[in-house]
Amino acid sequence: ETWVGESEPCEEGAGSSGRPMVISSGMQSMDTMKQVYQIVKPLNPNFCFLQCTSAYPLQPEDANLRVISEYQKLFPDIPIGYSGHETGIAISVAAVALGAKVLERHITLDKTWKGSDHSASLEPGELAELVRAVRLVERALGSPTKQLLPCEVACNQKVGAA
Repeated sequence: ETWVGESEPCEEGAGSSGRPMVISSGMQSMDTMKQVYQIVKPLNPNFCFLQCTSAYPLQPEDANLRVISEYQKLFPDIPIGYSGHETGIAISVAAVALGAKVLERHITLDKTWKGSDHSASLEPGELAELVRAVRLVERALGSPTKQLLPCEVACNQKVGAA
């Protein structure tokens, strides 16, 4: 994961490697992220941005998941994701429902360990639960085409077409 510094963009060196880059937007403004995009894109088109709020643990009202859709509008040619520091999995699952293509979460073997991010990290069982929930949401998103589905045929025949 690459992050953005306050003075010199660190992406110029990392961006020229050609390797995939994950760029977190924690502690940055939209203007800064636009500048990062302009610097990195010509050097290495294989990167993504993650919506991130750098707080441990992150409070739900500070997640700002709507930034995901703003990034999708501004940067339609790169994947947009979410870097979460909240407790639990609900906000990360919501990010996927809003279009996040990449998820980044911290993991720990024990939330009681010392350190600023252990309490906001996922233990192995929670990580497995997150993966199951994300896969379910991906299936539930389905198609944007509204039509009679095969699973509705029997009900439609019973009650008639609306």
